[in-house]
Amino acid sequence: MSDVSKKMSNSRYLKILIKILGFILIIILFFWNAFLTFLILILLNLKTLRKAVFGRLPLEFNKNAFEGPVTYTYKEDSIPLKLDIYYPTKKRELYPAIFFAHGGGWISGSRKLSSVTTWSKFLASRGFSVIAIDYRYSYFHSYEELIQDYSAALDYIRNNSNHLKIDKNKIVLMGTSAGGTLSLYYAAFNTFHNNLSAMKGIKGVIAWYAPADLLDLWRVDSLFARVAVVTTMKGSPNRKIEDYKMYSPINYVSTRMCPTLLVHGEKDTTVPVESSKKLYKKLKEQGVQAKLLIHPDGNHSFELDLKDFLTIKYVERTVSFAKDLCE
Repeated sequence: MSDVSKKMSNSRYLKILIKILGFILIIILFFWNAFLTFLILILLNLKTLRKAVFGRLPLEFNKNAFEGPVTYTYKEDSIPLKLDIYYPTKKRELYPAIFFAHGGGWISGSRKLSSVTTWSKFLASRGFSVIAIDYRYSYFHSYEELIQDYSAALDYIRNNSNHLKIDKNKIVLMGTSAGGTLSLYYAAFNTFHNNLSAMKGIKGVIAWYAPADLLDLWRVDSLFARVAVVTTMKGSPNRKIEDYKMYSPINYVSTRMCPTLLVHGEKDTTVPVESSKKLYKKLKEQGVQAKLLIHPDGNHSFELDLKDFLTIKYVERTVSFAKDLCE
């Protein structure tokens, strides 16, 4: 091989090597930026995060009154998606179910956090099977994909109800914060479109401090809320206004909407209480069976740190609302 040919070959290999190294650098920077973003979000939301990790409901319950969790993979993806099921210790053939979606702004959260497990154990001790689900985050996925995960988990429960000892005709959807929005959206969207198969067995929905109108997250000073919704909607309202409207549960309220319980804190600085107030008003205008409970001193995730009588009452009202629907 001539010297000229050798130089050309070496030059070509060098260019290929530079491209490979550049590609690796881009990947490193991408995940480093994602890590930094995640870290910043945690720092912005430390108080709520503390509640999510260490918070407990204000009610004591018998730790021998529930069993679980039992973990199942409901969807095989690049990362398998799982759910946990908690059961009452009092045996019966089939249990009424509460289908629970965690909060975290669609960009964080887990079925394993205390904010979920404390609810799950408590509700199971009160006679429900509780299905706590994980779903993909919106960093790398669209909101539509999160909804698909929610639907897939619900379908898994229905399709395996006998094996799981769950009464598929007595299911109450429940969620806190972003998980509450997913639950409200599923119920509102499918009743609006009269999708009977999707709503089969769904008796009602319970949402604690959930944004019913995604635009409301721009009406508070919470940087975490804004970053979370921008990440999820892939842009601000100026660029993605139609998406904000399309995925807001409030825009699908109809006379067919299932019974709904809304709980919110008046002093919520992450999700404004007006979001639940607007949804409640629209539900009542449509003749839907609905209840709105507002804690005058409650901030976001208030049930995980307030121990007062009113918080206890609202937690108990949540149980009675679900039991009334499943009778």
